[in-house]
Amino acid sequence: MNQGIKLESEHNLGPLTVNEAGEKFLFNLNRHSFDRVRAVALFDARFGEKLFNENTLHIIIGTDSGLLLRYVQSKSLPNGARYIFIEPESVLQVLQEYELLGDQNERIACIRPQDWAKAIRDFKIADYLYINAVSSFNAICAQDDFINEYAELSWDIVETLSQLHWENNTAIGQEAFIDRQIKNVADNRLPAKLLQNAFRGQTVVLLAGGPSLNDALPWVKLHRRKFVVFAVSRISRHLLAEGIEPDFIFSVDPQDISFDIGKEMFNFGPRTVFIYSYHAVSTLVSQWAGLMFYLGSRLPWDSESNVANLSGAGPTVTNTALNVAYDLGFNRVILAGVDLCYTRDGFTHAKGSNEQLAGPKLNLTSLQVETNGGFLAPTGNDYFQAIKSLGVQAKKLNAAGAKVINGSPGAARIDGVVYIPLDDIQLEETYVDAATVVATKVNGLTDVDHYLKVVLTELRRAEFQIQAIGRLAQQARRINDAMYGISGVLENYKDKKQLDRIEKKFKREHRGFAKLVKRFGIRQFMKAVKPFSDQDWTAEEAKKLGDIYYESYQEGAKKLLQLIEDAIQRVIARQQENAAVPDFDMLFEQWNNDKSFGRARLWRAKHQFVAIPQKNIAILDEFEAKFLDVLGQRDTRHIAIIKKRSNLAIVRQRASLLFKHKKTEGLRDLLASLDKHAQQDAAIPYRYLIDGYLAELENNPDQSLDAYHQIIKGGDVLLEEALIRIAFIGIENDDAGNVGLALQCLSQLNPVYLPFYAEVQRLKGDLFDAVDTYSDYINQFPSDTLVQLKLAMLYMECKVHDSAEMMLDFILQQKPDHEVAIAMKRQLSLRVDN
Repeated sequence: MNQGIKLESEHNLGPLTVNEAGEKFLFNLNRHSFDRVRAVALFDARFGEKLFNENTLHIIIGTDSGLLLRYVQSKSLPNGARYIFIEPESVLQVLQEYELLGDQNERIACIRPQDWAKAIRDFKIADYLYINAVSSFNAICAQDDFINEYAELSWDIVETLSQLHWENNTAIGQEAFIDRQIKNVADNRLPAKLLQNAFRGQTVVLLAGGPSLNDALPWVKLHRRKFVVFAVSRISRHLLAEGIEPDFIFSVDPQDISFDIGKEMFNFGPRTVFIYSYHAVSTLVSQWAGLMFYLGSRLPWDSESNVANLSGAGPTVTNTALNVAYDLGFNRVILAGVDLCYTRDGFTHAKGSNEQLAGPKLNLTSLQVETNGGFLAPTGNDYFQAIKSLGVQAKKLNAAGAKVINGSPGAARIDGVVYIPLDDIQLEETYVDAATVVATKVNGLTDVDHYLKVVLTELRRAEFQIQAIGRLAQQARRINDAMYGISGVLENYKDKKQLDRIEKKFKREHRGFAKLVKRFGIRQFMKAVKPFSDQDWTAEEAKKLGDIYYESYQEGAKKLLQLIEDAIQRVIARQQENAAVPDFDMLFEQWNNDKSFGRARLWRAKHQFVAIPQKNIAILDEFEAKFLDVLGQRDTRHIAIIKKRSNLAIVRQRASLLFKHKKTEGLRDLLASLDKHAQQDAAIPYRYLIDGYLAELENNPDQSLDAYHQIIKGGDVLLEEALIRIAFIGIENDDAGNVGLALQCLSQLNPVYLPFYAEVQRLKGDLFDAVDTYSDYINQFPSDTLVQLKLAMLYMECKVHDSAEMMLDFILQQKPDHEVAIAMKRQLSLRVDN
């Protein structure tokens, strides 16, 4: 039987089939996707306009048997759009043989994975990354992945694109940072530089959210009074549960989601000091009750208000905290929970975190790092970059005479960081009261009103400058339109001189703020100054380019002006908070607009003896209740996002890849992940699948068959995968009975297996049953010549010569030059004559 059936090599892509619309596709790539609806209609509905954005590089995994590729080819391609389709080499070869890839187009490439580097270089991916215009998604065949080839390819491409974003895009995308910086200006009062060298010669323990934090916290509690504690905001819930209050809490991310994961920090007492980047999410900054110090520049333009300060190095909050530890003078930094990799069973964060509550991360990629314990652990691109930058920082501390220690064997090994188990670290017996040290540094710096007055003056200066830039841009746009005649030809060269004068004003009179407008709208400017067309511009295109350029100034100025006007109003509201008789209506409106409900509690704490009208007391109560409600919400956007990583559907693909590459340790780690999955009942068939794979790799066919039969008993989930493996094992062990039963069931699930079932019937001597099975298949796939030839041969073997002749005639009618069919018909004639 081993000789007769090659299930693995032949079943993968299936036959070429045609739907009612005449669209050809490989059956096992797309199965029934195009049975009831034409491919064009399905693509329109599934992908719509996102496939046809201008100035975008589209990366698409799979071509849906060439149908999606030809769908794109049939359209008028948008200006500046390019397309890279990626297919596994085995699929691409068959698509080329069947001529399913359509006509060549210089802006569309269909490549093998090994051609990736050349393709992205030829298609200028760096330029597209620069304007945040790389779009990637899976074709329908890659989403379904019936052939177990696309999941690995898709994960690899996503990982690679993420890496490229880090490398090409870190300096771009300033809008969010400037947005937060301007929103935070009312609160960016105390620069962290005030604390420089305040802890010279001391030890600090830096707590982050990696899985090893669970093991480190008992040691931290035991020795709490022997060191200063830094903590990232995301572990606040965990620290509160353990009764640990950090001396300093850190946050740097501008995204709203960082509030969701760090909001429990508001439950710490007044001794905890908040150190944050100038661009940290505003809802954390504006509602903090205790002392807080900002990192970086106070304002995003040149100003005397931008006092010397410490910088917040990224890319992660841990990098920032380590940088601050260096600047504050600590000579020993002990890292705990700074793993920068995942556990082998897929957990990315410590107990109590949203990530841990959502379950293990099942869509791990192939990126791995060496740990302090000497084994490899999976990681992600952001962590991988952080490892590099942390190594640079650690060497900087080493050069200054400081030492960086990591106490976890499961943490990533980092250059410049020494691994010492926590229990082996020698600690001083002296206690440093961080709150007292900080208090001495801020004595005499309590004049908030003076700060607000100064910063309000700065904001109004910026408002004036941005308004002037907006007016100039509007004037330039009118001049640019007037330079060109009705025919689109440049006519008025005097207007060109006016534009030159406006450009000089941008560069001289408004130099700093014009740069800020450009930084704020950098991506829009990139579309104007870095076009993707390789052709020379026509006058009409030059006019359009000028329009885009000055529109970018107008839009950038408009958005920036709105932020500055909002910031002015926010500063005025802060001044009202300090007034003897505040304008409560203004305060309530501002707090509501900023979603800073917690400021009601801050105001009350500072104004305990102020007489408040009864109606305002009720509103203050309402704001405090809203604040507490927000803190208590657990079903946040963040938890919804990370739950997707634990979707059990991912297990089939990942287990199949690990089995394919004979990664027994990876399979055992995946099995351990399922032990901790929230949906234990739903995970049962996936456990049996992995058990079966492991048994096969360990040459235990009986045990693997037991596991696969448990899947069959359980229902429909993973049924096809189990039957395929049973058939394989049967073929390997010449077990015709099991092979026949498995293929019979498979052919009922998927008609692509009918030829294999027919072959088993033929080998068992059930020739006429085999004829019926082949005929059933050909009725569904009338264009599969190979199976038609096999049926003709079977008719000849059964000596049903008339049927054999009819089958061969049918083949030759479709393909008159088919050499095998011609030879078989000649052989059939000789048999009949004899």
